[in-house]
Amino acid sequence: MNTISTDNVDETQCDMHDSRELNEEDSDLDQSYLGNFLVALYGASRFLGSRKLNRLIRRFVSRLEGGEMLSHSLRKIMRIYHGLQIGAYSYGCFDPTHFPPETQIGRYVSVGPKVGVYRRNHPMNRLSMHPYFYNPACGASAQDDVTSRRLCIDSDAWLGANALILPGCRYIGRGAVVAAGAVVTQDVAPYSIVAGNPARKICDRFSQHAIKAAEDSEWWLGKPSDLRNRFDMTRDWHAQTLDSANRTKQ
Repeated sequence: MNTISTDNVDETQCDMHDSRELNEEDSDLDQSYLGNFLVALYGASRFLGSRKLNRLIRRFVSRLEGGEMLSHSLRKIMRIYHGLQIGAYSYGCFDPTHFPPETQIGRYVSVGPKVGVYRRNHPMNRLSMHPYFYNPACGASAQDDVTSRRLCIDSDAWLGANALILPGCRYIGRGAVVAAGAVVTQDVAPYSIVAGNPARKICDRFSQHAIKAAEDSEWWLGKPSDLRNRFDMTRDWHAQTLDSANRTKQ
């Protein structure tokens, strides 16, 4: 695997290309024998317009199947009824009011409380910016003609509490950090740390050598039990790659 650039984000990265990161039938996930029934019940509840019952079903499914990190049926609910794809072990992103349709979230993604994702702006070039004039749900417009932009959050990204992801951002790279309270208006490169309003790059998490080692390992595709045997997750990764390089030279 080639080294990922931490400065330039390719437009094609706005989709999760490795299907293993979004595999709903992942053996890592837990599925209750009641799972399919609860998924169908959730659909019926949505048809009846009961948001309160929807929330209760999501909470029950999560508890039944080991929590957000492990629940197979919860991911199925989000994909079928909310257009949201979420990889194994990710958490904090199962609220459809905060994560809109066509959002892809990889594995091991950490999302803090009150993170908001917005996929389109009000039409500032029109006489009125009010949704009454572009949202059919408000009754005055025949069609919704304000474009909504997709978002891909790659594996092992961390979105801190109260971060806002605005429509200008279509991709948050693997291993990236969005600081608490950041207002993100553009793509976030892999392994970078961004903060502020508007969010700016502070630094990279690792050196290019350490980033390449992380990418070559594809560790995010593994199970936690296996990864503990392959890697020392308690040590500084940059130091580990230096140790490995020194041993190779000897």
